[in-house]
Amino acid sequence: MRKMFSGRQRSMLRLACLYLLISTLAVPWLMAEAVHVSATDSAVSYVGRWGAIELPGQTAMATINSSCQIYLNFTGQHVAGLFNLGGIDYLAQIYVKVDGGDWVLFTIDHSRIEFFPAGIPEGRHQLEIAVKAIDGNGDRWLPPLRSAIVFEGFELDAGAKVEPSSRSRQRPFLQFIGDSITQGEGILHVDGGAVINSDGIATYAWLTGEALGTTHVQTAFGGQGVLRSGSGNVPPAPLSFAWNFSGSPADFSVITDFILINLGSNDQPYSSDEFIEAYIRLVREIRKRCPRTVIFAMRPFHGDHYHGDDVAKIAKLMADPAIIYIDSTGWMEESDFTDGAHPNVAGSRKAAAHLVDALKPYVSRWKPGAISN
Repeated sequence: MRKMFSGRQRSMLRLACLYLLISTLAVPWLMAEAVHVSATDSAVSYVGRWGAIELPGQTAMATINSSCQIYLNFTGQHVAGLFNLGGIDYLAQIYVKVDGGDWVLFTIDHSRIEFFPAGIPEGRHQLEIAVKAIDGNGDRWLPPLRSAIVFEGFELDAGAKVEPSSRSRQRPFLQFIGDSITQGEGILHVDGGAVINSDGIATYAWLTGEALGTTHVQTAFGGQGVLRSGSGNVPPAPLSFAWNFSGSPADFSVITDFILINLGSNDQPYSSDEFIEAYIRLVREIRKRCPRTVIFAMRPFHGDHYHGDDVAKIAKLMADPAIIYIDSTGWMEESDFTDGAHPNVAGSRKAAAHLVDALKPYVSRWKPGAISN
């Protein structure tokens, strides 16, 4: 006997068949495993101070500095960053962009962060990550780190491919050594250490590095000087220079072509003799590991109050033609600071424009392979 179906029943039957068809077609995609790229994979490239941290079953890479970078070339339409938040009490922020697009801001508040949930066009892509800010209020020197980015790797689409993305040696490498001014603390608003008020890529240092066409990074800590310790248990610059953080030696196999020092603002309580002696210790520490690097000794902003004349004197005392004094006098006005000490965004742009003019004659003479550490 033939069974008859009502119009509504036939519609429901069609929907059921359609659902079954879609489910069947989707099964292979659902079952496909995402591609995981570990933090130590050779396809992942780093710029700046990154140190290995051993975690159960894997090795992560950690940084405590704003402006540090990660690069990855990959295929597919999705990419997620994997982070370890165990023991982290102070959250950090990063900027992410793909294929030279605009920076997108993320707070690292989850262990997995999907960077482009809506997807990007199929094909080959270059991902760039830059650290906006590390909170200066937490311990970021003595493990276990409480204020840091602990990066575990990437998660990509099933079937995605990666390839090496090392930074080209067709560009000079410029490193900035400094304090909160160079780190970007308080550049957006008074109240220095908080990440929401800080931005490493809005600083004079980042802007200068970009304008000069260099690969660049800022190794800087709020409160630090050549004599004074920085926030988060960071020791004075002569003692911290050789380390990513305590127990993690910095990698000096990467050629450092130029280093600019902007320190002295936090050493105001100390005498000129004490400051000069400590500054020279820092320069010698740099020379020990970067024997042919050109060093720019920059007069601190508001140098009349912060050992500016002492920095000029040091450059003469060292009698080293590869140590060059940079005079920052008159670069900014009082309205260019958020609190009288930290440049605001507009002031940072002004300072960068002057610094580019000062450094360009030296950087423009750079040639690939010209020096090595």
